[in-house]
Amino acid sequence: MATVSGFVRHTLSRLTRDRSGAVAVMTALSLTALLGVAGLGTEASLWYVTKRTMQGAADSAAFSAAVAAAAGVSSTNAKAEAQAVTSQYGYVNGTNNVTVTINNPPLSGSHTADSSAYEVIVSQPQPQFISALFLSSNATISGRAVATQATSGAGNGCVLALDKGNVVDVSDSGGATLNINNCSMYVNSDDPRGALTMSGGSIINAWSAYIVGRPAISGGAALNATHGVFTGTSPIADPYAGTSVPSLGSCAGGYTTYPSISGGTTVALTAGTYCGGLNVSGNSTVNLSPGTYIMNGGSFSISGGSTIQCPTCSGGSGVTIILTGSGSNYATANISGGANVTLTAPNSGTYSGLAFFQDPKAPTAGTDSFSGGTTQNINGAIYFPSQTVAFAGGASVGGAQCTQLISNEIQISGGTSLGSNCSNSGTKTIGGTTATELVE
Repeated sequence: MATVSGFVRHTLSRLTRDRSGAVAVMTALSLTALLGVAGLGTEASLWYVTKRTMQGAADSAAFSAAVAAAAGVSSTNAKAEAQAVTSQYGYVNGTNNVTVTINNPPLSGSHTADSSAYEVIVSQPQPQFISALFLSSNATISGRAVATQATSGAGNGCVLALDKGNVVDVSDSGGATLNINNCSMYVNSDDPRGALTMSGGSIINAWSAYIVGRPAISGGAALNATHGVFTGTSPIADPYAGTSVPSLGSCAGGYTTYPSISGGTTVALTAGTYCGGLNVSGNSTVNLSPGTYIMNGGSFSISGGSTIQCPTCSGGSGVTIILTGSGSNYATANISGGANVTLTAPNSGTYSGLAFFQDPKAPTAGTDSFSGGTTQNINGAIYFPSQTVAFAGGASVGGAQCTQLISNEIQISGGTSLGSNCSNSGTKTIGGTTATELVE
């Protein structure tokens, strides 16, 4: 009996000294807290994703409503358009406690007096899990956006890509920089995937940008517009449409094909028709007199450190280079690096403001190159309505005071700066359009 009693006392003593159970309880409590924090973090992450999606729905809906209104749709139908857009994101008013509110004009913010502005608010209470331990009611997430119509007004465009199809109208790649800080860029393409395509660290610095479709910007590229980037705009009319091509006349100097100018020679040329174009190379110099120079087929080519200029152009007189031809032989332009080009368009007459004018009948497959760098000073419009222009050059200080680049499609490379002081240049106005802008 004494042995049994001693065994019981020994066993009870061991149990009272054992602390392993307390550790187990503390571990269980700690794990519960850690799991709770992890669960709360997961729940907050889900709310964040929902917020982003909801904001995207509000942005798209407000933008679509403003675009519809700009196209002449009634306010009622524009609001219905916005409701349809939020539904595509999974937010249907009155379903799953979703509320979609559309106000025209907005009821809050800085556009309450703007009848063209549409405010879209999407909200939905979120289900609670771990957060129910801390919040007395369901958290409600919402997204709000306001879109309205904006007008460029100033009409100070200097870059215009004319093609209205689903194509890349303006491409800027390879680290190129386009500086048009005091003028605007217009892109007529309605391509929703990249009417303006930028990549490879390229940069465009503009006063403003108006794009019918949507830009596609990647690879560290940046579109910087101090007065806004607007999408969903109306296409810009071709300011030089209807300009007539002159009759060709006989070849200047009686040559069927004008001889190339090379070998460091200096030549003075007068206005007229140049059959087969004009090729200047080898550090040669060509002095043009004021007037209209018609390139009938071939190429207008300046390269190899050569210079082309108009020493006597002053007081509004200037030079217009017309590129035309027939069949598949329409003249193109090729101004390459190292060329020194100083040309100014006339500021009156049929070709007022036109420094280069390519015949609209030229084949669309052609590409014209203006890559003369900072020694390329062209005052006036470079107008190629049916072909692609590859452009690089222009000095930001001390170069051409007014350059307009108007082409079917445009490719920018290198460092490019265009002057926009066109008040006395004879060029036509580019700009003045209505655009849709997300403002809040």
